[in-house]
This record gives sequence, C-alpha cells and structure tokens, in this order.
Amino acid sequence: MIDKLRKFFRENTGEIIGAYFDGEKIFIARLTEKFETTELEAPDAAIEELAEKISLVCKQKGWRASSVGFCLREGDAVTFQTEVGNIPDKELPAMVKSWARAQAGAEAVFSFVKVGEEIWMETLPRAKVKEFYAAFAKFGMSLRGLSVMPADLLAKSPFDRTEFISEVVRDKKAPNLLSARGSVWNWQKISGVAATIFFIALVIGSAKVFVDYDAAATELNAAKASIDNLREDLTLKETLDADIDELHRLNDLAAQVATNKNLNHLINLGRVAGGGVRLTKVRVEENFMELEGLTDKADAVKNYLARVKDSVIQSARLESSAERDDGEIVFVIRATL
Repeated sequence: MIDKLRKFFRENTGEIIGAYFDGEKIFIARLTEKFETTELEAPDAAIEELAEKISLVCKQKGWRASSVGFCLREGDAVTFQTEVGNIPDKELPAMVKSWARAQAGAEAVFSFVKVGEEIWMETLPRAKVKEFYAAFAKFGMSLRGLSVMPADLLAKSPFDRTEFISEVVRDKKAPNLLSARGSVWNWQKISGVAATIFFIALVIGSAKVFVDYDAAATELNAAKASIDNLREDLTLKETLDADIDELHRLNDLAAQVATNKNLNHLINLGRVAGGGVRLTKVRVEENFMELEGLTDKADAVKNYLARVKDSVIQSARLESSAERDDGEIVFVIRATL
C-alpha cells in the first residue's frame, strides 16, 4: 500500500532534462534509457532567457520537461569544502545551516553532501532560488534540481555537468538547493491529500454527519499514517528538525569541534547573522579572518561588529566602510586568529 502511495505522489522521472550554462552556451541533455545532448549559443543570457531557450529546445525535439535540473557555475553560489571527520553525521545539517546563514543571510537555502571525511556545502539566498524556480515555471517546466557540481568533479566536460544534475533529480541525490521543495515529489497531489485529511477531520467533528465516530477516527488515523510514512522520505524533515532544536545542537557541536578553530568561527558567524547585515564574502586563512558585507542601515555595521567581537572573535575590527551610489554601505571586518 505504501509503495503504491509513493508512486502516486512522485513526479514522472522516466525522462529528465539536465542543463548547464557556461556564460556563452547552454548545454542540454535528455536522460532516459539513453543520453541525448544538444547545445546552443546564449551569450550573457539572464535566468529567464535561459529558461525560455531550454523550453524551446525541448518543444522542438519533443522532450518532456516535467522534471528539469539546472547545474550552476561555481561562482553562481557560495560553496565550501572542508574535512568533518570529527563531527557526527546527525550534527551536519545544523552546522551547514549556520554556515549558510553566515554567507547568505537568515533566509539562506542550503544543501550539502558528505563523501568520506569531507563535506561539500553550497548556499544561495532564498530569493535567488525562487527566481530560478519561477523562470522555469513561466515556460511550463518543473525545476526539480539546482546545484553546483562538487569541486572534485569540476574538471569534467559541460555535458558531464548536465548528466550530474539529471542524476541528482532522478536519484534524489545531494546536493540539491531545491530539496526543500522535493526533487521528485508532486506537491499538488500531496496538498490534495492533506486537504482531504483536513476535510475528514472536519466531518469527524460533526455528529450530524458521522454517527460512527470510531470508524471515522480509524479512517483518519490510517490516512495520517500514510502521510507519515511518506514524510520519512521527504528531505524537508532534516530542515524541520534542525529548526526545532538548532540551539541545543549548535552548543553540542561547538564543544565537539573545538579543535577546529576555523570551522568553529564559521559556526559562530551563523549565530550572529541578521540585524540588517548581509555578508557577501567570508575569507578564512591560517592567521586571519575577513568578512565583507552590505547593509542599508547606518548603525548596522557598528552593531554587527559588536556581535562578532562578543560571540565570534574579540580581535575583530572594522577595516573599512563606504557608502555606494545606491545608498548601501559596503564594509570589511578583519580579525587576527
């Protein structure tokens, strides 16, 4: 029964479209039983233009675009790779979330994959992820995968990247910045079932309609059990769990990684994120740490510096601060390690 429900909720992933843009050309691949490829010129194209061109190619070739993956270039998202051999796997989501917030703000979307003793992390502001998703949806495509190809695979060809993102969608692999949406789950069907459960609950509350309360309650519990079983497969669970007890896990994590000073600084940066400040670059070397950021509030830099000194590193100082033509303040904070 559960297997039938899973098939019902999944999108059709028998045919997947993978795409990669290198700044000059769009490389598109269709993954079915075989691997078909094509490419076209698109110099300096914006996100919406890329989506439109990919949609046109799919229509011309008769390819279904119900499940699409888009592979980002290295500079399109913030990425970081490091060793995490001494950190328990259950603590990794909280650690990555903290790192992501330090890079992209409180509304950061993040994903990661652990291979051996190393972890590959990537993050983007939520607004940017929504922009990608909306651009593809505008042209009738369902974007199910968005990721940067991990560093150890970056020497591969453009079509290797399209194959990588196709497999991310097909096999629900990490990393995937759209994992919170579900890479292969049909959310319209899930929403429909959730609405049905809500309706059953309302009916149970009315004695005029349901005389046999026990029978109705049994039906409701069975429906809930089915959804709970499906929920175990959804990648939302990790994010929800991290939100619930993040503070406790971060405290435990800080103690466990005390020997890794640089990683500890990154985690603590996540704790002081916000306050109208958005970090654009974090640089950590052996002897110093440098933070670059933006804000539109005059007193935000002073307040953020105080939080960094109190919670991250006491040697932090304001290296520079200047107002741009658009009114935003660009600042640099530097600290000796």
